[in-house]
Amino acid sequence: MKSWSCIENCGACCQLDLTDRDNLSGVLSNKDIALINSMKSKDGWCKYLDRSSRKCMIYESRPHFCRVNEFSSSFKKYLKNGDKFLIDCCTQHITSIYGSKSEQMKDFKSAISRK
Repeated sequence: MKSWSCIENCGACCQLDLTDRDNLSGVLSNKDIALINSMKSKDGWCKYLDRSSRKCMIYESRPHFCRVNEFSSSFKKYLKNGDKFLIDCCTQHITSIYGSKSEQMKDFKSAISRK
């Protein structure tokens, strides 16, 4: 069974259009949504992502919705499907940002296969 794993030098989750995720209803508060919107640059990427290194500049103090293991437990699909839910989310996100044959996707597939 594959286990979800976050990969370095990705940052795909730092590019999130809330209108693309209908399953966020009831999971994010209005305060969370306002914070997410305040963190986004005009191009849709989080302003706290160092784009050259693809590392979070506020990693230690990042909000709860940026802490995947914590945040994902709020979803019914996660509670039912566990890591499969996270793997599916990352696969969709990495594909939409970088492409299905990107280095990030290769790294992600390798990481989840090792666990």
